[in-house]
Amino acid sequence: MNLSTFGLCLLVCGLDVAQAFSTNVRVVVNPATHQHQACKRVTNQPGRRHNLLSTPPSPTQSSHRYAKSKNDDEEEITNPDDDNDEEGEDWRAFRAKLVMSESPSSSSSSSSSSPQSITAGIDNSDNNIIADDSDLDGIGSLFSDDSLSTTESGFTPLDPSQWAYDSGKVIETGAVILGGVEQDFGFGLRQQYFHKAVILVLDHDANTFTKGIILNRPSDRMMDDDVNEGLKWRVWYGGDVQGLDSLLPDIVCLHSLRGKEARECSVTVMKDIQWTSFENAKKLVKKGFASGPEDFWLFAGYAGWGPSQLSGELDRKSWYMCATDSRTLLKELARQSKGIDPRDAGLPTWELLMSMIGRGDTADECSGSFDDLMLKEWSQANLVKFDYREAGLAKNPSFGGVDISAGTIDKVMEAAARASLSSDDDVKAGSILRGSAADRSPFLLKKQELHHSLVLVVLEDDKVTLGCMLNHPATKGYEVGDSKKGTSSIIPVRYGGDYAIKGQSPLMWIHCNQQLRDSGLGEPFGDQSKGIYKCSQEEATEAISYNIAKPEDFLIMSGVCVWPKIGSNLANEVKRGVFEVVEQSKVEEVFRTLQKQEMLTEENLTENLAVTNEAWQKAASSKSSPDEKEPDETLTLGIGEGFDEDDDTVVFNSDKKVSQLANDALKKWVATFLLGSPTLA
Repeated sequence: MNLSTFGLCLLVCGLDVAQAFSTNVRVVVNPATHQHQACKRVTNQPGRRHNLLSTPPSPTQSSHRYAKSKNDDEEEITNPDDDNDEEGEDWRAFRAKLVMSESPSSSSSSSSSSPQSITAGIDNSDNNIIADDSDLDGIGSLFSDDSLSTTESGFTPLDPSQWAYDSGKVIETGAVILGGVEQDFGFGLRQQYFHKAVILVLDHDANTFTKGIILNRPSDRMMDDDVNEGLKWRVWYGGDVQGLDSLLPDIVCLHSLRGKEARECSVTVMKDIQWTSFENAKKLVKKGFASGPEDFWLFAGYAGWGPSQLSGELDRKSWYMCATDSRTLLKELARQSKGIDPRDAGLPTWELLMSMIGRGDTADECSGSFDDLMLKEWSQANLVKFDYREAGLAKNPSFGGVDISAGTIDKVMEAAARASLSSDDDVKAGSILRGSAADRSPFLLKKQELHHSLVLVVLEDDKVTLGCMLNHPATKGYEVGDSKKGTSSIIPVRYGGDYAIKGQSPLMWIHCNQQLRDSGLGEPFGDQSKGIYKCSQEEATEAISYNIAKPEDFLIMSGVCVWPKIGSNLANEVKRGVFEVVEQSKVEEVFRTLQKQEMLTEENLTENLAVTNEAWQKAASSKSSPDEKEPDETLTLGIGEGFDEDDDTVVFNSDKKVSQLANDALKKWVATFLLGSPTLA
């Protein structure tokens, strides 16, 4: 078997073959750890249509943790992987050489090469390390130009020591997972932090669990050090499982320290990249084996996949697998550590690696996309630090939890003053609520269906509030006939929410017609005798058949939204400006406007949303700001020239109005979940 053929076999067979062969050519391989943390399984399956009634899987608990001290002795630095050998040669560089030899430009020379000539290109000593006393974290020593060169076809190195290639579906510790952009249903509406993520696999077992941390989500949040007085550690968002806001955050500290003490308490991920616990990292600093927090990258949270889950998502192009060297990753981590604005969301790191693995055109095609803008808004809401206590403000969800500039504080206080005039009694059965008019919608990043919504409260008791969204006609309808005229009409069935009311008909018929009220058709919600009435399907169809009512007099609702009284109940959301109560005098006009909507199709999607907005505008309180209007739709081109980084009405480093992005997100939600056509919007 020649070297070229063997290289192909090596790639197909994967890690185990690579490790076995590397022993024969005297390349020391870091043994993979065999401890596995049975952490929460995160179900993330883009490409499937969203199940609105699904329940997230139950988390499993870990019997032990990586990189945690075995006792409470503050002076002992423990090794999370007792069987971890000292750092040796990077077998990935050797495998990259074989991959490179399979390219057309190098195939002729590969056939005549021998194992000895290949291994000669791999440094087996530290002779090429550049000594620098000021380089306390050891990063500078990794970038010698004398390292293995990979300039052949198929690689796009930043310098001769760097390489990366598309590794197909090979999942292993040290691999990099890149967020995919070719699936129909991306991460724009849900889990935006996974969009264009760069995830380093810390542990992989195909039969149990895969764990990784996101490398390109730096924040400006800091964590105190209880061992080294006065020190603070910058926090990076590592993933959505056991993150910084959880009761038991999972924290790992990446580093490239070469000292024996650091290696002994760390787990090797790949050559020159290791991780240890936060406790161990603090002790290394305390004992002088590390200079300070700047020698580490602290990640809170992780991303996890159950057995075969990641493989299935690779099949749907939700991710790309990338193999790269430690130099590339460390350089990107170092670059992101130097004053990078978290609102930039780490997109340049993803674009770099996509270019290096030959997917640069794909990356260029989706630059400035809807998902990019949503990721930036997620980053602003979650990665940017803002001390609300110093500003004297509560965290207002109307602004997505982000920094409130001085120019908007007056508006916040105005809204708070108006909300304080309302009481819990305003939210009662029969009331209609109008979604927030804030520029940065509280429903931008989640529950987009409630953006510009009109919600009818159908039940209010001491445990729960139930409401139905009136403004979302679905793709189904109910046909009613006129026996005398021999004609029929279709009344759209509207999506009211995720839940059904036990023991009641799945469809609720409602009307807001004084003549029908006077005729005794139906009954009011609560004590709203002049508001919206509900009736049974039999009552409605009978009234239509006798020409007492017309089909267009009715709205048919399916499903309800639920607001438990524990926590952020609906009355509190009204007080905080997330919703406002529609004046009773406006209810009938709003209802008549919604009656113009038709059963949802691809052709009338935009028109139906325009009617939603018209009804939402008519529901505005007479106390609302007089300058409330739709955003300028000309600013919808994404990233462009002349943007103002300090303008919080636009997405960071773009000319896209945040208010228009919220409208786009609503359209995307309707197209995806009601129409089943995510690419339509």
